[in-house]
Amino acid sequence: MSVILFITSVAYFAESYMIQPYSVYKNSYKLADIHAQIYYNTSVKPSLLYDYATTINYSTVYLSLAERVDYVFKISWLIYNSTNKGSVVNTKFTIEPRMTITTPTWSKNFAITPEVTEKEGFIIVRGFFNMSELEELVKTIDSEVKVSSWRFDLNVTIRFNINVSYSSEVNTFYELNPLITMSFNNVYNLLTFTTSGLTASYAEDVQETVENTMILPLGFKTNVSNMRRITIISTLTLGVTSIGLIYLTMRAHRDLLLESKRRFLKRVIRGRVDEHRFRTVVVEDPYDFENIARRYDAPIIYSESEKKYYLIIGDIAYIYVET
Repeated sequence: MSVILFITSVAYFAESYMIQPYSVYKNSYKLADIHAQIYYNTSVKPSLLYDYATTINYSTVYLSLAERVDYVFKISWLIYNSTNKGSVVNTKFTIEPRMTITTPTWSKNFAITPEVTEKEGFIIVRGFFNMSELEELVKTIDSEVKVSSWRFDLNVTIRFNINVSYSSEVNTFYELNPLITMSFNNVYNLLTFTTSGLTASYAEDVQETVENTMILPLGFKTNVSNMRRITIISTLTLGVTSIGLIYLTMRAHRDLLLESKRRFLKRVIRGRVDEHRFRTVVVEDPYDFENIARRYDAPIIYSESEKKYYLIIGDIAYIYVET
């Protein structure tokens, strides 16, 4: 029984180390989505090239025909409630419009004050530039630094920042920086529009740790970590117990064999037996050999040269070979 329990304990001990004590699960929660749409159009001089239209919204326009650029930023956002931060309690946004002119030799930031209109779930930022004023501004700075800029970029960035307060008393902010770039090239007489930074998504990964369990006989369950502690103690205890029992069993068996041998050695007489005159039966266990001798109350004959014991019963000779 002790050996069976020991083997069972070893099996569960090995299984507990084949299973991770903990499983880690990651859940991703969306926090916010912010999107921007940028619209622009250019007021141009009437020309056959543009079918005498006065306003166009092409991404490339000839500079000599451009008079004014109007731009519109429409920024919308969505704040999610189903997160571990709790429900949204309050939101407040701020915007920082900025204009930057960059030439091959210099760069400068300028403050601008576009019109801002707030509506439910989105805001609209409107502004415009006169081509003549921009070119005059660049020429003025060029004259001060004694350079001549044949090309320059005008960047309009709206830094949108929304602060969010949650029911868990957590405060955080989400940001979007949409950008429209107007590239002026006097050599090729071109004005080119490009946009970027139109979307931003925010999410968080929440890590959850779960203890793994093992099923025991009779449907009981326990944690893998507990099973490791239990089985390491039971395996060592049952192992020592099993070794002790095996040792005691082997010793008892040996003592029994020695005692049997001592008992039938008291009945031994030395002599020789002609095996050809009898039917022979080889007995492998001295204990059985001694029992036969006691049952028939017959003397045991020992042949020292052959190391054999004989028990003569009628025409049968029982033989035990000494090892």
